[in-house]
Amino acid sequence: MKISRKIVGALVCSVMISSSAVAFAADNQLVTIDLWNAVSDQASMGNIATDNNGQALYNPDENTLQIGTNPVDVSGFMSAITKARYDTTGKGNYEDVTILTTDIMETGTKNDGTNHVVEYLSSFEIELPSYLTKKGIEYIPLQMSVPYTPMDVVVGTGYLDSRLRINWDEMEATTLEIYVPNTEMSSGEVSKVEYTDVTTGIEFKADTTAVASDAIVSIVEITSGDDYNTAKSALGTTDFDLYKIVTLLSGVEQEPSGAVEIVFQYANASEIELYRINDDGSKTVLRGMYKDNEYTISSRSLGLFAVVGGEKSYVAPEVEEVVVETPVIETTTQFTDMTSHWAKENVAKAVELGLFSGITETTFAPNDSMTNAMAISVLYRVAGTPEVTTTETQWYAKAVAWGISEGIVGGYNDFVPTENITRQELATMLYRYELTQSGATERADLSGFTDANDIATWAEDAFAWANAMGIINGMSATTLAPTEGATRAQVATMFVSYTS
Repeated sequence: MKISRKIVGALVCSVMISSSAVAFAADNQLVTIDLWNAVSDQASMGNIATDNNGQALYNPDENTLQIGTNPVDVSGFMSAITKARYDTTGKGNYEDVTILTTDIMETGTKNDGTNHVVEYLSSFEIELPSYLTKKGIEYIPLQMSVPYTPMDVVVGTGYLDSRLRINWDEMEATTLEIYVPNTEMSSGEVSKVEYTDVTTGIEFKADTTAVASDAIVSIVEITSGDDYNTAKSALGTTDFDLYKIVTLLSGVEQEPSGAVEIVFQYANASEIELYRINDDGSKTVLRGMYKDNEYTISSRSLGLFAVVGGEKSYVAPEVEEVVVETPVIETTTQFTDMTSHWAKENVAKAVELGLFSGITETTFAPNDSMTNAMAISVLYRVAGTPEVTTTETQWYAKAVAWGISEGIVGGYNDFVPTENITRQELATMLYRYELTQSGATERADLSGFTDANDIATWAEDAFAWANAMGIINGMSATTLAPTEGATRAQVATMFVSYTS
């Protein structure tokens, strides 16, 4: 890291301000900033390091941003930003920030019993990357070291990933040429993120330095399918229990930014061998601690965990079955846009089964596009709306959390709930659900269709199965149109075919 030479001239100007200097400074702007979480749309725990410095000094002539920071007290752990670097290209090319000023603070003894004296970056400067448009809200990936606190990923030597959030819509003119930081200490709290899966008894323990407060923790036992076969190949045996443990934000899997603790409920825990099954089909041995009927590991990576040896000691509580009566609608005459539609009988059946409802009391909108969220919600109803825990509040949150935990969505491409679903994505969704039910062994020969090669590799088995079962037919005698979207009427027809 280097000390900016510009600071020398600027300090001189601050002593003897000329009229020309004031005119130059008037072009500068104060712009609102925050430190944002690296993966989720919320402020980072490290944001308190800019609590007292919520504006940065933007110099349009130099294309620079000067940023001030302050010491932090996080649940009694005291520190500050001692190192920082930023992504200059938007492609992971990080360079050290330019140090403007530093200050001294003491950490106190809570972290390791020693009161450390820390020199921190009270202000620094970055040259704004070319990928910024300087419009609206934009982000610059930022890495910083905050030693002697839970935010310090690798205890004083590593970097915490975050993003510098810049709100270009909130700017005001200023005569400042140099940003003067407010170095008063700011305080924040680390909250616990804990979850116990009622089916497996597995406990997940973390805090908000590692896992976002609004993350969904998903834990599900895997007994068949691609993930199970991958684990079987990696372990060379079938004598194991396999669990998929992930955290989700807006339906997307996110790795923690620090270590989390996972507790497996097994008798004879001292006999356990525990592995993480990696995406490339390899395995990683995980060493843990055991006591009584518990085997506990600490991990910075989630995914598939295989337990070899020991005996499950957790007994899931019996859940009383709740039968929900769905009102039966005998015809579609209530929908004015279905009276002469080709799919009116299938839509009537889908509504009767409680899988679909109208857009309004009198319209079904059969030709409207179907989104991913709508499709997984229908399948969730087919499955009987099993109980799932989520802190998300969107109308589709439980359905998406269930779909990801069961391996029904995700893994083949980005699952964005609000995007329209394609025919091959819907086929894959139904196919993966069927794999959890009966195995889905049927396949059709699709070579007679001229666009069969347009089917994505990950959807080939699913499309062949769906076609064999009469769930998804050709759009014509010679075309399948796998990448085209599906309308509400088409999807209702497909689900009726699937459930018949």
